[in-house]
Amino acid sequence: MAASLLMSASAMPGALVLPAQAQDAAANVCASGFTEAPQLKAMVDAGTLPPVAERLPLEPLVIQPAEEVGVYGGQFIDSWGGGNIADIRQFGYEPLVRWSVDGSEVVPGIAKSWDISEDARSYTFHLREGMKWSDGQPFTADDIIFWWDRVENNPKVMTGGPRAELKNNGAVPTVTKVDDYTVTFEYEEPNGLFLQNMAGPYGQRAVQFPKHYMEQFDIDLNPDGVAELMAAAGTTDYAAWWKGNVGSYNDPAQFNDPKRPSVHAWIGTDTLLGKERVTYIRNPYYFAVDPSCQQLPYIDERVWAVAADPEVTLLQAIQGQITMSPRNVSTPQNRAVFFDNQQAGDYRLVPATSCDYNTAVLGFSVTHPDPVKAEVFSSKDFRAGVSLAINRQEIIDTIYLGQGEPFQPAPLPNSPFYNEKLAKEFTEFDLAKAQEHLDKIIPKDASGVRVGPDGKPFRFSVEINADFKPDTVDAFQLIERTWKQAGLDVTVNYHSDELFGNARAKPDADAAVWVGENGCGQLPLLNLSRFMNDYGYWSLGNWSGWAAWDAKRLNPDAELAEGVTVVEPPANVQRLYELRSTIPTTVGDEQAALMKEFTDLLAEEFLTIGIANPAGYYRSVKNNLHNVPAELIEGWLYPGPAPANFSTFFFK
Repeated sequence: MAASLLMSASAMPGALVLPAQAQDAAANVCASGFTEAPQLKAMVDAGTLPPVAERLPLEPLVIQPAEEVGVYGGQFIDSWGGGNIADIRQFGYEPLVRWSVDGSEVVPGIAKSWDISEDARSYTFHLREGMKWSDGQPFTADDIIFWWDRVENNPKVMTGGPRAELKNNGAVPTVTKVDDYTVTFEYEEPNGLFLQNMAGPYGQRAVQFPKHYMEQFDIDLNPDGVAELMAAAGTTDYAAWWKGNVGSYNDPAQFNDPKRPSVHAWIGTDTLLGKERVTYIRNPYYFAVDPSCQQLPYIDERVWAVAADPEVTLLQAIQGQITMSPRNVSTPQNRAVFFDNQQAGDYRLVPATSCDYNTAVLGFSVTHPDPVKAEVFSSKDFRAGVSLAINRQEIIDTIYLGQGEPFQPAPLPNSPFYNEKLAKEFTEFDLAKAQEHLDKIIPKDASGVRVGPDGKPFRFSVEINADFKPDTVDAFQLIERTWKQAGLDVTVNYHSDELFGNARAKPDADAAVWVGENGCGQLPLLNLSRFMNDYGYWSLGNWSGWAAWDAKRLNPDAELAEGVTVVEPPANVQRLYELRSTIPTTVGDEQAALMKEFTDLLAEEFLTIGIANPAGYYRSVKNNLHNVPAELIEGWLYPGPAPANFSTFFFK
């Protein structure tokens, strides 16, 4: 794989690494005309669909396949847990701008080009004239303005305001329509990370809301109609109804309405929630072509078959029933069974480099409503003791089959922001040292039971999503044993994917676990919030009091969620919140210096706990599937493997 911005440690720390202008090479490539899938050609001949040249923009996106120009046909079969189809990262990735396949740069997507002001305060995107939604209606600047005004920046929908990726030092941009095909985002301060954030998964939110269709779900624009819909659903909470029935990126509802126009290469034919099998068909208005001017995608259909049990998914994959194995079963511990069944299953293994910085991150409720637990969980000695009581090498050898090394939540060694102390502190397994730290905050009583500051037996629980990464279940079964050897009274609760969200969101949840994502190359710059246990309206454990302090710091008039009160963090944590806001407004050496301060303070405070950095990942890919890159990248802010251009995959 080519050296990349994501994967290379030699990339300039903090540099913009992006051109002030960008333009894809579509113009005049297809002056002689376009070709299309046979099914679409038949519809054109029958007069039920406009000619392909009228369906494409004047300057379609030209995508270079990984191997060769493909042919039309076939079904791509995926396994699916039954919830959010987009979160699988194998369906759609169509933001305004996107990561290149190898992560080396941000490249055009729905926007054909862009301009960045010299002070990095203003970003102007030029859309593709003639581009259409999947229902044939024009895609214009009005759709992006509708998203910003009526969804993202609408407190009736986004009750907490726009997502953090769209803010800069807490401030939102001014979004302006210049003309039908030009939109400008303007910030009060320099925003050195805006383009990279727009290339990430949440950048797709800007292109999910066709104004002509979505107005019917707006309570201000269609009050009577929305009131009727909400009454039918038996609710009076508009924001909750909207999230559950309309939805944006990362909401299961986003693809549950087959009538909702889309920009994706494949579009739904039915609702998906509660279904055992769903089929997506080719979008006749998809805006991209290959170098020979064939409209993409090549593959006719994407089919998703529900398999809530990972063991069922694994069996489907090794039997060759799945076109590409999903992430949750493509793990080091399953490599041997995948390797042994390649011939029988008629597939090959493609390496998948992980941008995750940790296999599992554990966060405790530092602002727990129980003051005793809040005091304990806020103690660095408690967290250090818990960490030292984890036998990471045993987990690596047993669960991850020797892949990876003991690691805390920190930028990876291939990142210019790698911090040795942050990555390695308290990673050794030492029960004696663990007990020394634990004794300072939850000492043992005369009977050998650890007690809290109130003198009562201290116990806690940990919430885990058993479906998302089954290896986490195996790891914590080992961790639970060594924690108990250190005298910790702990219960680990394992939840299905659909129940985990509610379990970890309870204000009195003690702790929760998630994967550590976005640690390679420059991605830690975009990941400051996750290093502060802020996952965008949720956290691992209850950090709402500290988060409320930060919200009030940024905006003294900010309204807090019901039941949330401000808890003043320690001085170093206050500085971390300040740095999280400041770093995106800087570039170059200043940004690099602030990142060094940020990681040094994270090391000093030791806020969250990790297990190991991930290694040894792969995907099984059917042998007749072509144009899959020789190496995939797994990630989240690089939402791998979706940027690998699934629309160019084909069968032969």
